[in-house]
Amino acid sequence: MSESAPDPVAPSRWRWWTILLVVSLALNLLVGGAVVSSFFMHERMQRFGGISNVQLIPRHFLGALPRERRTELLAVFRGHATRIKAERQASREAAINLAGALVAEPYDEAKVRAVAEEFGATGNRVIAQGIEAAMEMIGKLTLEERKLLAEHIRKRGEGGRRK
Repeated sequence: MSESAPDPVAPSRWRWWTILLVVSLALNLLVGGAVVSSFFMHERMQRFGGISNVQLIPRHFLGALPRERRTELLAVFRGHATRIKAERQASREAAINLAGALVAEPYDEAKVRAVAEEFGATGNRVIAQGIEAAMEMIGKLTLEERKLLAEHIRKRGEGGRRK
């Protein structure tokens, strides 16, 4: 009986196929996991930062509320959107006017100061509109929602740290 020599190519080819199959399985699991997780994830939270300058209400607070309640409260902000948008536009125009005053010849410091103060005033009006919207929304909250809002404000004030 003669023994045949082992084929030196077979083990390395087997290793490459194994590696290729493991990589393929990992990619398939990654894609499959992404697809499955999209079905189980909660809906994306609606943003209200674009329609108001409300810095009093943390975004995560609204995300913690049920969808119907969140929609109801966001309607308050949408009701203020037109006024806030007009004030933001005035703020942009004041910034452009400031740029023009800075390069005007001859340089007029009083004009630059006046335009800079107008820019500040428009920013303050945007903030005032945001506070008005926030106060209207806070007036519609239940006691439990106010407690939840307070908790979110504290977390944000602490920089997200939990004690």
